[in-house]
Amino acid sequence: MTEVPPKNQVDATGPVAQNERSTERLDFEECMVLIRRCIRPDREQDFLAWHRAQPAVQREGFLGKTLTRLGDTSALPPGLNNFHLGSNPGCVTFIMVERWQSIEAFRAHVPNASTSDQDQFEAAPRQRVILSVV
Repeated sequence: MTEVPPKNQVDATGPVAQNERSTERLDFEECMVLIRRCIRPDREQDFLAWHRAQPAVQREGFLGKTLTRLGDTSALPPGLNNFHLGSNPGCVTFIMVERWQSIEAFRAHVPNASTSDQDQFEAAPRQRVILSVV
């Protein structure tokens, strides 16, 4: 039987141990940015057409993005339906998932990111969260 090392213990070829990593600057770790958009139901198809027509992001450190739509999960058992991302009931919730090489790369992109479409499609201001990849 192979013995599994404790979670924070790694060999010389493995990643930095968690207790050592906590002293590193988080700005330079790969990250995921989740952007929740509350789209007006009467503008959903227009929003999707607008999204598909957008040019590819050409920014240093940008790794990719995926637009997702929150589906109806009411038929799922409670254990599979307890992470609520929905916004207000008067909108269709979309989550844009972006991957960046680092938080710093995303931060450098933010001043150039347009929000000109916000009033056009959204019923409420978009919300963002940054998740560090571990």
